[in-house]
Amino acid sequence: MALPLVGAGRLGGSDSVVGRMAMHILQVCSSLAWGGTEMHVPILTRRLHARGHRVGIVAHPSGRILAEARAADLTTYPLPMGRYVSPLTTARLARLLQTQKPDIVHLHLSRDLWQTVPAARLSGCPALVLTKHIGSYIRKFDPLHRYLYSRVARIVTVSDVLNRNVRDTCPVPPDRVVTIHHALDMTRYDPNRYDTQAVRGELGIPPQAIVVGVVGRISPGKGVEDFLQAAARVANQTGDHPLLFLIIGAASFGEERYYSDMVALSGSLGLDKRVVFTGFRSDVPAVLSAMDIFVFPSRAEGLGATLIEAMAMRIACVSTFSDGTLDIVAHDRTALTYTPGDVDKLADAVFTLIQNDTLRARLAEAGYRHVREHFDIDRMTDRIEQVYENVIHARTDAAVERA
Repeated sequence: MALPLVGAGRLGGSDSVVGRMAMHILQVCSSLAWGGTEMHVPILTRRLHARGHRVGIVAHPSGRILAEARAADLTTYPLPMGRYVSPLTTARLARLLQTQKPDIVHLHLSRDLWQTVPAARLSGCPALVLTKHIGSYIRKFDPLHRYLYSRVARIVTVSDVLNRNVRDTCPVPPDRVVTIHHALDMTRYDPNRYDTQAVRGELGIPPQAIVVGVVGRISPGKGVEDFLQAAARVANQTGDHPLLFLIIGAASFGEERYYSDMVALSGSLGLDKRVVFTGFRSDVPAVLSAMDIFVFPSRAEGLGATLIEAMAMRIACVSTFSDGTLDIVAHDRTALTYTPGDVDKLADAVFTLIQNDTLRARLAEAGYRHVREHFDIDRMTDRIEQVYENVIHARTDAAVERA
């Protein structure tokens, strides 16, 4: 298949890459939640579109992904994809693929293979790329999974630990698995862009207060309960020192009860006047600018997007040290770290940073420099494009050999 090249001009804005193939790509994600996986889909789509590619998003009509994509004026294809087997959805998706004729279909949930693989075969359509954003302990070596994964040309993992997990649990050869970290638009996550005191004023935070915060979905496994338990211990240690804990984020679909439980736990720990639950905020970089210390308490994470965001905002961080965070932080070099679930160690680390301005500044600067070097969105997009191009070239070469 011969594809035109993006021309010598800077198509689609300053981010366009000279000499790249102009590709037609469909991003597919059926999730109704709104977390790092889901946020990544419109972010990647915008970057690819800005580089001159034709890109659309296939997502559930009730999901946040579709709403965000439409708000960004991206091409969308609403499709009520259910879980796993759905002949009706498969037929609808096959018709969409026949009509659109994309070069690449890029999936972001493993479960979407169940409908996309047969749809791609029915439509005679394209190579499939799958990004694994989270790990699984289920070994998928039965005949059905072998068939599904045999249709996937490349698997992208967002961390090295997920790369190993995929090779251990999925029937794919190692040379079809590549790690590409999620990344940030560093112009948006720039600490110099935001008026810290204005943001604090809007949130009702005294100018002299030390602010310790978390950002993310309020969901089991994200460590919010650990954060609150540690906050209570730190509050007892600091006495009357002005100290506030910010919890930025909302419940995911179906997890509203857990959010209420965390608000109740805060009250039972005597933190009513110390903890602020802001709910969902679209201005995460601005809210991060109000923090002195960021905590990433997640017990298991594919990578840790909000940790990268906080480091990019030059905030001293305390993080769990496991799974995907191993790719981001180094203890006492770019953050203070602790074993997931160890509330005492978490509280000790936060208290240490409250007491030590010099350490706080050193870690903030080191983390800032680290993520700007290794987690820039242009670098990520370059590598994703290269994956697509390699897949297309491999298919073209195979077709020539068969001819």
